Amino acid sequence: MSTTEPAVGSGVRRTDHEDAYFEHARPELRVRVPATAARVLDVGCGAGGLGVALKAERPGLHVVGLEGFPDAAAEARGRLDEVLELDLDATPGLPHPEGWFDAMIFGDVLEHLRDPERLLRALLPHLASDGVLVCSIPNVKHWTVVHPLLVQDRWTYEDAGLLDRTHVHFFTLEEVGVLLDDLGLQAVDIGVNDLAPLPDALRPLVDAAVLLGAEREETAARLGAYQYLLTVRRVGA
Repeated sequence: MSTTEPAVGSGVRRTDHEDAYFEHARPELRVRVPATAARVLDVGCGAGGLGVALKAERPGLHVVGLEGFPDAAAEARGRLDEVLELDLDATPGLPHPEGWFDAMIFGDVLEHLRDPERLLRALLPHLASDGVLVCSIPNVKHWTVVHPLLVQDRWTYEDAGLLDRTHVHFFTLEEVGVLLDDLGLQAVDIGVNDLAPLPDALRPLVDAAVLLGAEREETAARLGAYQYLLTVRRVGA
């Protein structure tokens, strides 16, 4: 799971702790790529760690990476089939035919963008009609964010994690659903990375939410979800 997320498309030199991030092979995302996929787009591919692991598992798979950091893109070029170095906040589309990709992977990418919907609209024409998006998105409703905010009046940016200082957008599961609805998409499978489950000592957070009208089990689950892992398709696909 990624807890260290450098800015996407900034083109600045990487720090030492970002080097590990760019090598993440992300098995929890690879398993969501359909076995029938022949062409995959890895958005924010870093140095190509995910793509090269995917290619090792599936000989013959064609992986294209998109990356904004020049040095990371250069590394990925020696490992993937194609790498495009571009600003994800500005790209109008891809030099590939419509419907060319069977899957697109967004591993901790959307939260770094000024306008995630704009990028998705630019890339979706290149996704096959029955293709999938595979996404990992941090959950700002996690108790490690809510508890300091509610009790200590703190919202402290860090070098890594849910309040990574390079995050531009913050998502809850509900807000992810709104974004997908606006794009004519739906999550057909939702998983959770429960890196830090809700401690028993903080169950009063759930009690307070229930008193205000929330559903108990759903609230507890979402407070304990560090990151959502989604498989997404077009509505009706």
